[in-house]
Amino acid sequence: MKRNIRISTCAMLALCGAFTTNATHNGSVAGRQMTNDVGENHIYTSLTTHVAVEDSIRIFEAGNRRILLKENEPKQRVDVQVYEKNGYSDSTFYEKIFEGHYRDGNSVERRKYMASINIPMPGRKFKESGRCRRFDPHWSGLGLGFASFTGDGDSDNIPFNNSRSFELNFNLMEKAIPISHHYRWAIVTGLGIRWTRYHLKGNRHFEEFDDYTRLVEVEDVRYKRSKLGITSLSFPLLLEWQNPKGNLFFSAGVVGSVRTWSSSKIEYYNEQGQKRSKKVDKGMTLRPINIDILSQVGQVGTRRWGAFVRYTPISLFERNKGPELYPLSFGLFWHLF
Repeated sequence: MKRNIRISTCAMLALCGAFTTNATHNGSVAGRQMTNDVGENHIYTSLTTHVAVEDSIRIFEAGNRRILLKENEPKQRVDVQVYEKNGYSDSTFYEKIFEGHYRDGNSVERRKYMASINIPMPGRKFKESGRCRRFDPHWSGLGLGFASFTGDGDSDNIPFNNSRSFELNFNLMEKAIPISHHYRWAIVTGLGIRWTRYHLKGNRHFEEFDDYTRLVEVEDVRYKRSKLGITSLSFPLLLEWQNPKGNLFFSAGVVGSVRTWSSSKIEYYNEQGQKRSKKVDKGMTLRPINIDILSQVGQVGTRRWGAFVRYTPISLFERNKGPELYPLSFGLFWHLF
């Protein structure tokens, strides 16, 4: 009777330990650390190779768990092992989640925890294999390119100096959310800062009059330089793909931009021939918020560079408050981070 009570008590302890471990297991979906990589038949073969003549073995089925109870009466020892079926593999594997040894009123228990934590997308189960790797997004870094406008709207009536107009991007933060197996596809977001400078030809500058921004031309002063400067924050939402070899990427999506500063500035020569600079206007009727369409392609790995094209389908100025201009820029990007 005492023998049966001791066995039942140990089995109950093992079941309690198994359920506790299972709660931790379900709370953190992770890369598997297989204790023995035991399969259906391997559980039985591993037992028979470590069983003495006086040992008594019992195997219990409890849902997706198997409980192995081994008793050695002469040594008054009971060993309990609990295995759980691995639901993340196409083949059937059992993972040891609990092991307990009980003898002379003393107990030693070990539970298996996950080595790492990964948060998959709802409805997706990611396989952990040799080809599975951390997704390295391509947003953060430094980009430089030419800034211009498309041929639509009023761009033909404004003499932009495209060879001197430029765009500088400094992207500070990035975050990737994988959405496919082997991390080949991901949604990328982050934060960046963009400086854009549009240079004009001749003695012309932008200035606001009566809530309308106009192109002003002067004759009594000689301009050395006239530019429209815009600084904005960038918030991307991109879909990025990386090829299986891991040496090429492509991304495309939208980028929201919030204008933080803008000005119309000129450099000119006065009557004495001295060079002077003046900020003609600031703010003006530029849109405070705009949306760009961005596409990138480049290399992954040590040569972290790429090319980008950005197009703004919404006019730079507010509707009926300035020229109708649609920005277009292209250049190179160095993904430094």
